[in-house]
Amino acid sequence: MKVYFKTIIMNIKSQLEYRKAFLISVFGSFLVTFLLIVAVYFLFLDFNQIGDWNFYEVAFLFGISFFNFALAEMFLRGLDHFEDTVRKGEFDRLMIRPQNLLIQATSMEFDISKIGRLIQSILIIVISLMNINIEWSLYKVIILILINIGCFIIFFGIFILKAAFCFWTINGLEFMNILSEGGKKVAQYPIDIYAKWFRVFFTYIVPFGIVNYYPVMYLFGKSNFWFYGLMPLGTIVFLLFCLLAWEKGVKHYESVGS
Repeated sequence: MKVYFKTIIMNIKSQLEYRKAFLISVFGSFLVTFLLIVAVYFLFLDFNQIGDWNFYEVAFLFGISFFNFALAEMFLRGLDHFEDTVRKGEFDRLMIRPQNLLIQATSMEFDISKIGRLIQSILIIVISLMNINIEWSLYKVIILILINIGCFIIFFGIFILKAAFCFWTINGLEFMNILSEGGKKVAQYPIDIYAKWFRVFFTYIVPFGIVNYYPVMYLFGKSNFWFYGLMPLGTIVFLLFCLLAWEKGVKHYESVGS
């Protein structure tokens, strides 16, 4: 891990060399998230509620989704662009180093400009929680932490899957955006508003439902099933599957030669 953080620091220093470009990128990422939440606000001006969910409750889901996706884009950029690593033969260089391959691949890129989205998302989460009547307890604080950890784990797993597919094909990976970008958008709204088959897929296959719906139902007092709060722990199963796909991909990989 020491090597990982040293690599991250080097990436940060290189990006800060061009401070104007960095500030523009930060402001741009901040503005994009702001405009998206404004669009959600105008949606609620017309419909008042989506099912049993008001604006601040949906804004909370929005903030959680964007916060963890921004973290993934910031820290897992190397996996997001992993097809370039394979295509250029740079993975061969990683394999001869006495370090974990996944950690090396993850730390190859770091996008600090996503800090704009992080700040915006934190503001949205805080403002939402201030306007939602929640009877706080230690257990609900733990649930809030588990929701964020679980959401990040799902995005981490998706990025690993996308990288793992590169061992078999470095083209046609756009369909993986259905899981990353599509999953981010799914997590912005309560999953019960979607069709049944859609809910099943994003609950049991790509488990956004167990981080953005069931634990949130208990957190907001919409359900009395206390075990809903522990459901984000189920994302570990999804992550293990993704790690297995990565290991199989590494074994399948053949050097590009010279």
